[in-house]
Amino acid sequence: MNQKYQVISRKQDIGRLINQLHREEFLAVGIMDTANIEDLRESLDWFTANFNYCLHVVTQADRLTVEEMQSRYSDVTFIVFPNAPSLAERINALADVCMTTYFFATRSDTNLMAFDWKPMEAKMKADEHPAVLCPWIFNKSKEKIPTIRAPRISGKEVDPLSFMPNSPCDSNLYPFLGIGLYDRALFQRLRGYDEEISGAYWQALDFGTRCWLYGYPIYTTNDTAVLFYAKQFLIEDRSEQQGFQRFYSKALSVHQVKGRNFIKKGPKMIGKVINDEVRPRLGIYKTDFENLCESWKNPE
Repeated sequence: MNQKYQVISRKQDIGRLINQLHREEFLAVGIMDTANIEDLRESLDWFTANFNYCLHVVTQADRLTVEEMQSRYSDVTFIVFPNAPSLAERINALADVCMTTYFFATRSDTNLMAFDWKPMEAKMKADEHPAVLCPWIFNKSKEKIPTIRAPRISGKEVDPLSFMPNSPCDSNLYPFLGIGLYDRALFQRLRGYDEEISGAYWQALDFGTRCWLYGYPIYTTNDTAVLFYAKQFLIEDRSEQQGFQRFYSKALSVHQVKGRNFIKKGPKMIGKVINDEVRPRLGIYKTDFENLCESWKNPE
């Protein structure tokens, strides 16, 4: 995770600062600045009025005057990139900076419709707890959109199926647009999002697949819900982008036979990635992608 950003920390009174030295705060909310400045202000106004958690904004230098924003929002930490950051860079930076047990990543062009913390916390504290809890997501017409992704191989390509979330808690292959509640320590042990892959879809697919192959599920739950108040359609760009072969190398190069993991090479894989990324972590893989597809229970 590269330090390519500037951190302008929130102002803290001495009592709060001393208190933080003795305990870790349990939740941070990270707002990815993805719309215009008014959307960001409205989002911050709402969160500062309704949430008593650490607030972080991930933005870029030419989008706002940080001094003016921090004067208005003194309890908000700003993570400022010099240029437009990718999804991977945004969430990795948030995880590095927030220093909390959990962090919830959202966007400035959304409203938080639901956030029932107690059942979410219980799920995150369970013995087989998820790496991420994803929200139900709605468009501007308040229609729920299909954000459940199930693993599938079509020919020689990974082509996830899409479903509508219907039950209170569904398995999900990856967090749609990166939105969700993350276990920060686990996120960093899994090495976060791969910044050498381009495109939010491929970055999320790579991270989510790694979670599952290493034995950590991802769930979508109705305990939390997010509304895209200005968008009717939310479409992922699944075109092949720079670095997508890194995903294929990590996802499909491991073949498991009777509990033993073996390396296999195939189309769209890079030998260097297999040697540098996969082989040193071969023992961490709990399953392979084909077994994951076979064992996956799709929503009814």
